[in-house]
Amino acid sequence: MTRPLTRPATRGIRPLLRGAAVAAALTAAAPLAAHAAVPGGPAAHTAAPADIRLPGTSATVREDTADPARVTAYSLKGAVYLRRGGAFVKRPGDAEITVAPKGARALAVPASYDAGHDSVVLLDVATGRGTRIRTVRKPLVANSARWSRTADKAVLTVRRKAGTRWETTGFVIVDATARTARQVSPQGLDGSAVFHWSPDGTEVVAGYRGGTRFYGLDGSIRRTLAGTGVPIGGEDAFSPSGRRLATWCPAARTEHVCVWERATGRPAARLAVRPESMWGWWDERRLVAVLASGGAHRAVLVDLKGTPVRTLAAFSAADWEKKIYLSYTRK
Repeated sequence: MTRPLTRPATRGIRPLLRGAAVAAALTAAAPLAAHAAVPGGPAAHTAAPADIRLPGTSATVREDTADPARVTAYSLKGAVYLRRGGAFVKRPGDAEITVAPKGARALAVPASYDAGHDSVVLLDVATGRGTRIRTVRKPLVANSARWSRTADKAVLTVRRKAGTRWETTGFVIVDATARTARQVSPQGLDGSAVFHWSPDGTEVVAGYRGGTRFYGLDGSIRRTLAGTGVPIGGEDAFSPSGRRLATWCPAARTEHVCVWERATGRPAARLAVRPESMWGWWDERRLVAVLASGGAHRAVLVDLKGTPVRTLAAFSAADWEKKIYLSYTRK
């Protein structure tokens, strides 16, 4: 039985449908003017960047060897691709995939139940070999997988169908070393919660009633930052140092993206940008925002004022309608 899988992408919790779907070569595309550094932004790196066309899409990604992260997987409705060496390989039967920091491991979520269970496949990226690990029983689903920074475990959000909506009921911790999964059902969850890791990997965090709540790995409530708005999408809502948390601003703010000090919950920045989606942090001073650009879209680095400083990728409106998502992994 096939069931929908989601990864939140836009303001609030508008889901990305994760389709299933072969190897396709990584091909170079003609340089895009839109990928030039934005005037007033950081100086361009001296090495020549490469423009890469993503198979099965209109998307072109610009990469520089000096970049701290790169696209290691991507998805759009009906297709999931994993980067292996010099190619993006289509993954038939998977609904989502995410690569661990440093790039050695990946975690795929199959599109269908297996013997009445949802599951993940823990992959060795170099060889493509994997181990299936059961996560939750039908009718629950476990998806929106995110790796810890140490790449030894992943968290998935557990959901149950409630009418026409999927409601969060808890999370699953996958231990990549032991190759086991453990379901946790905390009390006091927001029905639209999506789980992320804390920077040190000792807690998970999720949106809670317009704020951010931290949970122990046993499901205990550790603390709540009220009024922050919910964490942004992407692989990590915290800055590389772990000191700052990025959220969708609370409704009372005119800005759309806010940054907070993790330790105190005090505001650190409010970005004057109106993104369609946020795909996480790039470095300590910049985040990846998806912006409408005429009839198309661009994934753009924005600074903590919301100023675009560089285009990372460009793709068509048709790909955006297919819920394209580029997964960036830190090197």
